[in-house]
Amino acid sequence: MAKTKTQSARPPAAAGGELGYLLALSDGTVLTYGSLEFGGDAADSLLGQPIVGAATTADGYWLCAGDGSVLTFGSARFFGAANSTPLERPVVAMAVTPDAKGYWLAGADGALYCFGSAEDYGSARSYPLERAVVGFAPTPTGEGYFFVTADGSVYDFGDAAYDGCLRDEAPSGSAVGIAVAGSADGYWIATADGALRAFGTAPDLAGGPAPGEVVGVAPTPGAKGCLLVGRDGSVTALGDAVSLGDATERLAPAEVVAVACVA
Repeated sequence: MAKTKTQSARPPAAAGGELGYLLALSDGTVLTYGSLEFGGDAADSLLGQPIVGAATTADGYWLCAGDGSVLTFGSARFFGAANSTPLERPVVAMAVTPDAKGYWLAGADGALYCFGSAEDYGSARSYPLERAVVGFAPTPTGEGYFFVTADGSVYDFGDAAYDGCLRDEAPSGSAVGIAVAGSADGYWIATADGALRAFGTAPDLAGGPAPGEVVGVAPTPGAKGCLLVGRDGSVTALGDAVSLGDATERLAPAEVVAVACVA
C-alpha cells in the first residue's frame, strides 16, 4: 500500500502541557491534545476496514486498520503494511519501535507483522489461544514485546519478562490492552470496566470504574502513569498522566478505538 496522507481543516483539539496524545476513531478521525499537533486524519478516506490502532512519535502518528493497512501523518514514515493479502484474523493493535523507524502490527490470532526496524522475536500465534489477542506492547529496548488476550493471558517474547497475568484472578472485566511500565518486567493490563492491574515493577495506579467502556490504554512518556480511553471518548488519567481533553462531545458517530501518547 502506498503511503497515504489526508488533509483536513480540523485544528488540534486542545493545547497545553508537555504531555501529548491522540484519540483515534473507527472512521479514521483523529483528535490531538497537548503537545501533539494535528497533522491530518483518515476521516475522508475510503477505508477497507475500520481503524483499530494508533501509534505516535514526537510530531507525527500512524493509524492501522483491521485489514492491516497503515496510514501516516506528520513526520511519521511509512514502512509497509499487511493488507497485500487477506489476513486469517484482523489486526487489532500496533506499536512503534523506540527509534520510530519501524512498527509492529498484531493480529487477533496472535500473528505479528514487522516493518522497518521492528524485529520479530516470535508471535503468540504459536500458542493455542483460548481468547483473541486484544493488545500488544514492546519493551523499552524494542528487543521484545508482550501480547495480551481478552481473558488476561500474557505472552512474552525477546527481552520481555513474564510477571503474571489476569487469567487466574477472575477479573471483573475483559482485558482490553497492555502497557509497559518502563522496564522489561513491568506492565499494566487494562480491563473494559476501567480496572488497571499492575505486574512486576509497574506501580499500582489503582484504576477503578470508568465513565464508559474502556477500549484502550497508553503509558505516559515517563511510564509512571496511564491514560485509559472509553468507547464513548472519555479519558481517565492515572498516576502522572493528565487529561487534557476528551471526545465525549464529538460530532462523529464513530466510536473511539485507541489512545496513544507521545513517547
